[in-house]
Amino acid sequence: MSPDQQSPARLLLCSRQSDSLLVLQGAVFRDSGYAVVAAASKEQVQEHIENTDFDVIVLNHTLSFTDRKTLARKTKMRNPSTGVLVLHHSGSLGNPYVDLAIDSRAGVQAMLHALKRVETMLHARSHYHKEFESEYAVVVDADRNYTFVTDGVCKLLGYDRAMMLDLRIDDIVAGSTNVTAPLFQEFVAKGTQTGKITLRHRSGKLVAVNYWSRVEPDGCMIARWEPMEAATAD
Repeated sequence: MSPDQQSPARLLLCSRQSDSLLVLQGAVFRDSGYAVVAAASKEQVQEHIENTDFDVIVLNHTLSFTDRKTLARKTKMRNPSTGVLVLHHSGSLGNPYVDLAIDSRAGVQAMLHALKRVETMLHARSHYHKEFESEYAVVVDADRNYTFVTDGVCKLLGYDRAMMLDLRIDDIVAGSTNVTAPLFQEFVAKGTQTGKITLRHRSGKLVAVNYWSRVEPDGCMIARWEPMEAATAD
């Protein structure tokens, strides 16, 4: 079953207080088919984290940075496979427990798209865990957006997870789209691909890797990397 064919995720929508914003955000998600539990204080959120089963916790911008970080950490400690989405433009900065952050001012469609991306991450985690025993593994979608990355990938390229998941293949491959577009088209057509490619660290340093990739029957596109440390260049 592909991510698009799954039942919509169960959400815990969290806010500092009960207000019109919380009602509006809850309605947006419910109207799109999601089951939503709203929590309107830090205490309510903590109680639900401890006692309620849900797939994704959504922390809106009314919560403080400290509360977002604390609640995200508690969520991951209880169940590491739970998705964490923050509705704040800088929600992933300094918060390694966040999977994805989006500025809620970007609009309803941007919020729903971000949530779909988190669902894709959940799907990848639950269906391809053996693949992710590799230290360096990624999943991308048909638009070359990263939808899942292992901790090793984040460390290799110097990004927090949520920052990495805001990127496309084109953003980190040296040579950008001129290199990635033809390779990706060939990969999709054949269903498998191996080779060597040079990635760009967040600092600008070049990191050469061998890679092995394949397209799964459900459409997930998975790749495993092996850094070529001897070929790494400044």
